[in-house]
Amino acid sequence: MREIPFKAALFDLDGTLLESMYVWTRVDEVFFASRGMAVPEGYGNAIAGCSYRESAQYTVEHYFPDENWEDLIAEWTRLSEIEYAEHVQLKPGGLQYLRMLRRAGVKLAVTTALPPNLYMPCLEHLGVLELFDELCSTEHTGGRGKASGEVFLLAAEKLGVAPEDCAVFEDVLAGIQGAKRAGMRAYCVKDAHSACAFEEMARLADGMVDSLEEMVRYHDFTPSPRCVVFTAHCEGDPRKAYAPEEGDFILCADGGWKLARSLGVTPALVIGDFDSAEAPETGVVERHPVMKDDTDTMLCLKRGLELGYDRFTFVGGFGGRLDHTLANLQTLAYAAERGAQAEMCDAYCRALAVHNGTVCLRRRPGKLSLFAISDRCRGITSTGTVYNLTDGELSNTFPLGVSNEYAADEAEIAVKDGTLLIVQTDD
Repeated sequence: MREIPFKAALFDLDGTLLESMYVWTRVDEVFFASRGMAVPEGYGNAIAGCSYRESAQYTVEHYFPDENWEDLIAEWTRLSEIEYAEHVQLKPGGLQYLRMLRRAGVKLAVTTALPPNLYMPCLEHLGVLELFDELCSTEHTGGRGKASGEVFLLAAEKLGVAPEDCAVFEDVLAGIQGAKRAGMRAYCVKDAHSACAFEEMARLADGMVDSLEEMVRYHDFTPSPRCVVFTAHCEGDPRKAYAPEEGDFILCADGGWKLARSLGVTPALVIGDFDSAEAPETGVVERHPVMKDDTDTMLCLKRGLELGYDRFTFVGGFGGRLDHTLANLQTLAYAAERGAQAEMCDAYCRALAVHNGTVCLRRRPGKLSLFAISDRCRGITSTGTVYNLTDGELSNTFPLGVSNEYAADEAEIAVKDGTLLIVQTDD
């Protein structure tokens, strides 16, 4: 087995974790066009790896000596902040790699030239903010760029990890140079805008990949075990809801520890406000105030996501109070919109959510129903069902997808745009 050869991973954002270089291409075009000129040839390469301040100072010095670099930064920020907060996406394999490292106990940090007002909303809307132990920007090193290596050394210090035990993931030459200057491993994640420097980066870097999925060439990926959350209420026999898997990580939401104990299952952690059930006398308990935004089940999901899990099974969760059931179904949607697989099961019913993706379901007796959780779900295709759909649409105000049935041993359901709730009920 090839173990992960580092204890901390430091990630650049633009071009490495984020599909965001288009933002800066557009910002450059708009910025220079407002001054009556095209983007100068070689401009992007000249400022690659530079901090915001260094980029602005370079631009003033070479093109606009009558302007202030502070004003340029303010203008660039205005042009880019909406795009980062709402539209920028992760590069392929990025989320899965971050979660795998997190599960393996590797400490994670952001090391970026972006200012916090851009990267914080972006990481939050992408659902990965909780995966990072530290967030470091070149703003925290006096505006000096990646080539100095200072932002990497700052991250290592904050993480409490020696530089030689850190790996830096970068897409520009200045970042690779700075990582090696800091005495760290360096992996190049290739991005088209840095193609002219690929040869030099390959010479310096410890590895070079087209996507983070290819890091399996340099070390094994740890397995993806399941996070199981026991809720406080389960209709029927819980043994029909929970089939143990090797490596299950067990959390209990509030009184769910009693349900787990009835099956002989010992939780790693019990989380809740314990307003309707007493806390267990033994084991690890995390208490929360009754006055809070998250339900106890949502707290468990968030903890699992923070620890890097991407497969969840909620035992119980249906029946009892209707508002609790609805809250739990929304929790499934929250997981799906953060790229995690989550299902909720009791003895009679199974529900799962899928966001902009596809799921395959094995046949089971009873009905199969589809509901839109988002306002609309577009591009729905279902095969292996009695009533198949092709590029269909559902809204959250009309139950058109209720009470379908299996027509084959397996059904495949896909949605192109939206969050779809799939409910399987026994006869």
